[in-house]
Amino acid sequence: MLADFRGRGGDPLAHWRTANELGLVVSVFSRPDILQSAEFNEVLRLFPDLSMVIEHLGGVKPGVDLDEFAAITALARHENLTIKLPGFGEFCDLPCPFENVPPLAEMTLEAFGARRIMWGSDWPPVSSREGFDNSLTFPLSYLASLSADERDWIFGKTARQVWNLEG
Repeated sequence: MLADFRGRGGDPLAHWRTANELGLVVSVFSRPDILQSAEFNEVLRLFPDLSMVIEHLGGVKPGVDLDEFAAITALARHENLTIKLPGFGEFCDLPCPFENVPPLAEMTLEAFGARRIMWGSDWPPVSSREGFDNSLTFPLSYLASLSADERDWIFGKTARQVWNLEG
């Protein structure tokens, strides 16, 4: 769902309200400016228990301004938010292996912690960017200095917890 989406009709927040009432997880697609909008901040204020996953690091692109990204990581103060770390081709210049990787993964880790970050491949678009294999192997290598527990959370446990897939 788009972070600032409003429905038509008597209750423009009916979709957010229904997701909250049903205990659903909302996948939030966005851009950095929309995540800072009054509309999304209203959703965060009205539905503090609604589990939301910010997709694609908030829609950042290569050349992202780090101050602009810091505004996204500031959203970590909302405990109901998790964030998806995509294949690095979304925010790094190709080709892979990437050079000059901006510190977005580090900033996200510092703000959200490993238990609120999940890796996502961005398949199928990743197939025409860095390739599915690189979308996983590069972040695994890049984050190799993290503890095994932190990597376990980012590369599986967070997603299982958020979508209640423990078993």
